[in-house]
Amino acid sequence: MAKQNTINKATGDLTIDPGASGDSFVQFNINTTGEFRIGVDDDDADSFKISQGNALGTNDTFIITAAGECKLPLQPSFCALNSAGDANVTGDGTEYTVICDTEIWDQSADYNNGTGVFTAPITGRYLFSATCLLDQVAVGHTSVLLKIDASNRYATGNGYNLTAGMQAGSQYWTIGSFMDMDAADTATFKVTVSGSTKTVDVYGAATHLFTSFSGSLFC
Repeated sequence: MAKQNTINKATGDLTIDPGASGDSFVQFNINTTGEFRIGVDDDDADSFKISQGNALGTNDTFIITAAGECKLPLQPSFCALNSAGDANVTGDGTEYTVICDTEIWDQSADYNNGTGVFTAPITGRYLFSATCLLDQVAVGHTSVLLKIDASNRYATGNGYNLTAGMQAGSQYWTIGSFMDMDAADTATFKVTVSGSTKTVDVYGAATHLFTSFSGSLFC
């Protein structure tokens, strides 16, 4: 059956029906160039989509599945882990920038896994979280400070006191915070251990999130 477009003159309702198969959509062009297409993707289990260009299923910006789940495939979002340990990087008060070198995902290619820097593609509010497994912490080390350092401001973990019942050896720390960011602002994950010598390692492993950095545009 050919596609049927019908308008109910009494109610003004518009029905777009492709028949037995095919996409049901509305196309938005500017000067004959396809900008956005909105409709139901027959090739993706009848998901409702908003797609850039002139085809559903390509450059999808918003998806509602037939079950009602909502997805934003192009939303700025990343998660990266530290794949190998970084030896003797802090312990004497040195602030160390943790470079999580292996991306698990990076939906809009905004995280640089060579430098550990996330660059905001647009102005908005971003939610960041970071985890860090420290190794070779000695009894003389007195504090751990985690920091998410962004262009407008930074968030810290308050300088944890290692002498208050903490044991030397391996320790796991985490931090999370919302950040207001302008387009092209940057954010990094840093850790500082103080009180003794520079013997503390930042642990890493190829497949597990022992040490990781992640973030997403929230609103």
